[in-house]
Amino acid sequence: MNVVVIPFFLAAHFTADETWAHGPEYTFQVQVNCTAIPEEGFYGSVRLNLESKLICQPLKSGHSLSCHFEDSKANSFVADSLDPSDPAAPAGQVNRQPAYEINEDQFEIKFNKRGLDDLVVNENIQPRELDMIRMIVGQLSLGATLDGVGNDVTFDTMENFTQGECYTTFKVNKKPMGRSLYTKPGYALRPVFGLKDGKLVQIRKIRNLRMCAHKVPYFFGSAESFREESDIISDVSLSDGHIIITSSEFISGTSNVITTSKVTEAVVTTLYENVRLRLESIQPAESEPPTVKEAEPASIFIGRWLINDSEEDD
Repeated sequence: MNVVVIPFFLAAHFTADETWAHGPEYTFQVQVNCTAIPEEGFYGSVRLNLESKLICQPLKSGHSLSCHFEDSKANSFVADSLDPSDPAAPAGQVNRQPAYEINEDQFEIKFNKRGLDDLVVNENIQPRELDMIRMIVGQLSLGATLDGVGNDVTFDTMENFTQGECYTTFKVNKKPMGRSLYTKPGYALRPVFGLKDGKLVQIRKIRNLRMCAHKVPYFFGSAESFREESDIISDVSLSDGHIIITSSEFISGTSNVITTSKVTEAVVTTLYENVRLRLESIQPAESEPPTVKEAEPASIFIGRWLINDSEEDD
């Protein structure tokens, strides 16, 4: 039995012959880690951590996933470490951040052959929450067509991703797998470009942020809106994507480095964002996915509202 995990990109093959009445259900582990480091003279950092589950089912059209989040937990704390790669222990109280915990409303992700096409969401969704969803589900987007790609390939193309449309260098490497990252018996993942057992493929996306048709100076969970005046100035200086696939694992993530400052203050802060999505399980769905209430199409681009708004801006 074959099931579609990510339309146009990734499938899973089960050796069992039985069919699932309601199709498969995919669970992805979500991790978002943000570290804010003020300019020289400050000796600590502020950390924001979000953990959640993204639950998706493929729709019968074959080009869409119906999804919702579950068990979102977010907290923040001050750490003594200035190294964003350091896990760092809290230097004081750990504060829950419910504003960053994503609600469980159903939404849909539509794909084309290059990756994300658009979303279908509840028309009353808050813009900042929509942007957080875009950032997370953007990890399911390949951003280019890789059908039949070879073992070691490097090429440049315009990548349509949630933070912009930028000239991007893709590096695709296939190599023997030293060890399994996780154990997921019962199925084999099959990307469109093929992958033999015992092999690992790495896809790295290096974005040239100076060559973008649309670029958003966004940081995760920002309450700032492009429809409002703001005294915050931000600039994305680095944005790299990475995907790892084996016969049993799919891991996708993005790393961003953002510099922010306030017009009214002299303090400059560097933000380090890491968004990570990992396929945790594939199980039989217990029922058909619910429909999206008060459904409205939305652009994949952060900072823009509905598709009609995006077209008017263009």
